[in-house]
Amino acid sequence: MSCFALALMVLSSAPAHASDPLRLTETFRVLKLSPYMRAAEDGGHIFSVQNAGTEQLELILHHLPQNGLAIALGLKSASFDILRLFSSDDREFAGAPGALEKLRFTVPSGQVQSFYLPGIEETLTPELYLWSPEALAAYESSRQTFHSAVLLLLFVLLFVALGVTLMRRSRRAVYAVVMAGGLMVLLGALWMRDVLPDNEQFQFLLVNRLDAIRVALGLGGLMSLIAHLNLIVRQIPNRNYWTRVIIVSDIMLGAFLVFWVWEILTPDFAGLLSVELGEIALAMTCLTVLLGAVFVPDRHDSD
Repeated sequence: MSCFALALMVLSSAPAHASDPLRLTETFRVLKLSPYMRAAEDGGHIFSVQNAGTEQLELILHHLPQNGLAIALGLKSASFDILRLFSSDDREFAGAPGALEKLRFTVPSGQVQSFYLPGIEETLTPELYLWSPEALAAYESSRQTFHSAVLLLLFVLLFVALGVTLMRRSRRAVYAVVMAGGLMVLLGALWMRDVLPDNEQFQFLLVNRLDAIRVALGLGGLMSLIAHLNLIVRQIPNRNYWTRVIIVSDIMLGAFLVFWVWEILTPDFAGLLSVELGEIALAMTCLTVLLGAVFVPDRHDSD
């Protein structure tokens, strides 16, 4: 099942009252947990799960992926505490040190158990989801496949655009290619954790991911500014063509900024799709600019 199908499943589910236990069976896939949580008097949150199946139920409490660009710019915290749970039968569950956003726990068959989640801020509760292990693995695999395919497509298009630019000697296309390249580095840095395997070969890139995001943002912003100034100040060949390209790319870039700010203010505004919409708009910006360079009319710049 794709990540988009799972997202629609979550959006269409109707939450019960927070005091009602979640009645789950072996067929459970995913749900947004916050509607079923209630605040505890001494801080933290409580939720209850009823295992209506005949086998022990294994579940994963999962925090939505963080907004990497907001963290790189210092607008959000770079980390949060390891998730911990205490059950009503005196068991304790904790997330692994290398996977702070996940916590695996179990509910015995035929039982109703309450779970206490300490220390999590009220603003972070909308970002918590409950998964079956199989559904979460499928979701993460779908994200990795989608991100890898989009980046591969953009890199192929980048090389095609670069070849066309060199053959036609178009200076404006050079600006477009460099702008798209900068935004692609930004997109790759944002998706790095999903695309690159977590091993020693890529550890340097993963550790310096936030620096790569800052550099790519600066490069993409600079080349976008140069492209706009060239269009406004200088008389250029194919002016109407490049005006249309820049207008469409600006619309896509504006959508990226809107979704990015929206995610900062309301992290769960579109459920599981909240973390994808802004980055998809950024990918569409790169696609628009690269296609503009590929299909530039066959006229040499005269300046």
